[in-house]
Amino acid sequence: MLKRSGLLLLVFGIGFGAASWNARHKQLRDPVKHPNHNLSMVTSNSKLGSVSGLGSIEPVGEVHILAAPITQLGVAPRITSINVAEGDSVNQNQILATFDNLPQLLAETARIKANVEKKKIEIDILESQTGRFEQLVQTGSLPIVDLEERKLRLAGFQSQLQELMGAMKTSNERLISDTVIRSPINGIVLKTNARIGERAQADGVFEIANTNKMQGIIQVDEADISSIRIGQPVILRSENGAFKSNLNGKVSSISLKVTYKKKLGQDPILDPGLEKRVIEVKVDLDPESSQKTRRLTGIKIIGIFKAL
Repeated sequence: MLKRSGLLLLVFGIGFGAASWNARHKQLRDPVKHPNHNLSMVTSNSKLGSVSGLGSIEPVGEVHILAAPITQLGVAPRITSINVAEGDSVNQNQILATFDNLPQLLAETARIKANVEKKKIEIDILESQTGRFEQLVQTGSLPIVDLEERKLRLAGFQSQLQELMGAMKTSNERLISDTVIRSPINGIVLKTNARIGERAQADGVFEIANTNKMQGIIQVDEADISSIRIGQPVILRSENGAFKSNLNGKVSSISLKVTYKKKLGQDPILDPGLEKRVIEVKVDLDPESSQKTRRLTGIKIIGIFKAL
């Protein structure tokens, strides 16, 4: 009886061990994939035969950083008014903000103007004296050296007047440019970096861009860049649901430089991230897609490059 029980236990143990080994072997052959594996920085879609990568939506043109002027003390003046909000459309030369340095610049301009008028009077007087001296020299009543002295003084006054006129021009220009911020383009206010009463910092007061034409900037793994061509069709999808339908565009440029970017997953514990070598690819959106995203600068996207 004891021998039969021992034999049964031995058979059961062998069967349980074989089942465990088979389960472990299957797990090693078919590892469980992380649910967010498709959101890595760059992936290859073998089913569609395409390359994809993460990126963002940006304006095709330059993003203008509008800074505050710098006073003679080396600091920015304080903001007295902000006339636009983020998302507002603006026109070229529109006044967006004003500063508290206007009274100081008005006083400086008035002082320079007064000096200009004074110098003009001095020049008029000296020119009249020089004319009389010339007559006296011609009659022999005055030595020519006195006339030459007057002419030198007159030339000096005229040079001083030119300097004052230049200072007046500069002061008038500062009244126009240094007391307000004007928009350099027709565009949209992307961001406001300062508030009324503050002095603007290094990041400027406003960020403005023309968003009528938008583009996707996609980071493509260097191993896949050989599959990318100028004019290649691209489908762009929102990574976080910022827009529902797909966007369409075509590759407009491929960077000549490899950069290093951090590959991050959704879960910092299960997918802590690795450094990737990527190449920046720009994708011009079609007019309809540009219109959909003109107020979505910086939105994260997934770009899928259609196989050629």
